[in-house]
Amino acid sequence: MSTPIQSVIIVGAGAFGVSTALHFRKLHPYVQVTLIDRIRENRGAASSDHNKIIRADYPDEFYMKLALEAQESWRNNPIYSPYYHETGMLFAEEIGMGRAAFKNFKHLNVDQGATIMSTVEALERFPIFKGANWEDVTENYFNPSSGWGEAHETMESVFRAALAEGVQFLEATVDKLILDPTTRACLGVRTSDGKEIFADRTVLAVGAYTAKVLADTDPRWAELQVDGRMVAAAAIQCTATYPPEEDERLSQAPVHFLGMWHTHGESIPPFKGKLKLNCEVSFTSMTYHDGLKKEISIPPKPESQSTFSHDVCEGLKQEVGNVVKNVYGDHVKGINIESYRMCWDAVSPNQSFIIDYHPACDNLVIAGAGSFHSWKFLPTIGKYVVQRLFNELDDEKKRMWAWDRENEGAACEMYIPSRDVKTIGPFQGWPRTEGTQKSVLPYSESTCQLDGDRDTY
Repeated sequence: MSTPIQSVIIVGAGAFGVSTALHFRKLHPYVQVTLIDRIRENRGAASSDHNKIIRADYPDEFYMKLALEAQESWRNNPIYSPYYHETGMLFAEEIGMGRAAFKNFKHLNVDQGATIMSTVEALERFPIFKGANWEDVTENYFNPSSGWGEAHETMESVFRAALAEGVQFLEATVDKLILDPTTRACLGVRTSDGKEIFADRTVLAVGAYTAKVLADTDPRWAELQVDGRMVAAAAIQCTATYPPEEDERLSQAPVHFLGMWHTHGESIPPFKGKLKLNCEVSFTSMTYHDGLKKEISIPPKPESQSTFSHDVCEGLKQEVGNVVKNVYGDHVKGINIESYRMCWDAVSPNQSFIIDYHPACDNLVIAGAGSFHSWKFLPTIGKYVVQRLFNELDDEKKRMWAWDRENEGAACEMYIPSRDVKTIGPFQGWPRTEGTQKSVLPYSESTCQLDGDRDTY
């Protein structure tokens, strides 16, 4: 890996990819940067969404410090600030995230105005949640310095900034990497139409498709494969409309995380007349890969199963419907779910990212394993990918984001997938757990059937 970097290919124009492209040209303007994705506005990417939560409320100090850094750009950098809304975020949960974040802010001597209050105080301050199901909630954590971002609009802003810096964008589908037949170093990529593109370095930032691209490249090369370092997983989300007369009340609401045994989800205040809500209990899509001769998790082929649509099984619709019901209850009238989406990402065992040279394949860098919490780092994450390419990343980040690591700790343990989409049947309520979603298991013998060709790759 001593070859000078004069050209780089970045596969995937999601949060990791477009941020890396922008920072590459800003930090090393002499390097030719080619960003490749199948379409400029890839609505199936995890980074493309109605809106996303932006917070520094982490039980893990490492990610709290990174999020605090990113928040400065959200507030002050004109690429991001027009699309950032600091509404605050309210936690009603039993897994200890609020308490841990509160403690970490104190330890870091950071004052974001975060407070812990009783449920009575919380409902007095945020009466919009008077109809919420806060059964067994004993206290609430609120941070007025958290908020949300307009997802699609922000991604387009970063994309425009990257192009203005000289990034070249190629609309194409990358099928596999090109490997040197002798050294097995990565030379570039091959697209679905047979075009070959070469560069000194290749950054693979394809999120939930990482395992598939590596398997398609050379399924017989065991050392190349993901092999448990991350897994493609999805969470169900929805957008919902509401009567115009409710707009003022809803617009004054904070982001709300309801993490109890009966409800695992989040709500984001209205944007363009729509609410967005998530159910946090994720799932895989185990699919037989002909080359590997075994199953790996791969997102379904139909575009409608990664974008907002109604192409979602009834069990998942009911799960996110449970979030809608328990966040707002009957206190807000006329909320109507408009569309659903399975949002696919790659989740690592400890939900920490992977930003590293592939140890078995020279000149290949893996940037991903966003684990459903990476979008908030959009303003800064690309800087760290570039640092890794030039071997300038500090030792702590190199250790935390290594391809091979111990995977100790947990950045967001609730995002670990605990079931497969094929096991999901009619929603019958979540089982009581001991303050963690990790133990949530499939709960019905009936199965969720997805339409379309998704059985083999």
